[in-house]
Amino acid sequence: MNYCIILSAGTGSRVKNLSIPKQFYKINGIPIVIYTIKKFVDINLFDEIYITIDIKYKEYMEYFLKEYIDPCENIRLVSGGKERIDSIYNAIKVIERNNINEDDILLVQDGVRPFVTEQIIHDNLECANRFGACVTISPVDDTIIQSYDGKYVDNIPIRSTLFKGQSPDTFNLKKFIKMINNLTENQKKRITGTSDICTFYNMPIRMVKGNNLNFKITTDEDLKIAELLLNNMEF
Repeated sequence: MNYCIILSAGTGSRVKNLSIPKQFYKINGIPIVIYTIKKFVDINLFDEIYITIDIKYKEYMEYFLKEYIDPCENIRLVSGGKERIDSIYNAIKVIERNNINEDDILLVQDGVRPFVTEQIIHDNLECANRFGACVTISPVDDTIIQSYDGKYVDNIPIRSTLFKGQSPDTFNLKKFIKMINNLTENQKKRITGTSDICTFYNMPIRMVKGNNLNFKITTDEDLKIAELLLNNMEF
């Protein structure tokens, strides 16, 4: 079976001009998170889709799913946590109630990354099936400057060795459950993405090619770009 977790419990504090979490902001009358969810429903490759939410927005999400996603029988809402890893852990606890098989796959996607493509999703599932863990990436275009004090340059890494991590991240489910259940509190605090978990267990992570349009809406500038792009796309 293929399982999908779509993370949508954040508050979006870096977008300053909104009064609601950015995932619920409407472009062309449709909430951003719905654009993302629809990609994973329409591709019809997932047996179950879990959406993590801030519980106080549960009625919002239920309404939007009924309004824009049909059918949505295989979608489950899960209470999110304080941090990304907490939301993933909460969804895993629900998934574990199923009879997990050795070849089951878990894909984790950001709810506010609506430009993920079918090709990226296909490539993630194929790669995780073959290698056990993968992360979506795109090459770094700009020169990267490293500074420890924010004033002076300490290092300029070789650009060809650098990549931007995107989502989805995709894993053999059984192996992922074992890893996340054994995380220490200190390890949880160090996690910024999802594939970080594999590094604690020396599990190789393959890279899947993404693209620069597969960006996460994080700032007001990102939101403006997303509006321009979505205004020219069919839902």
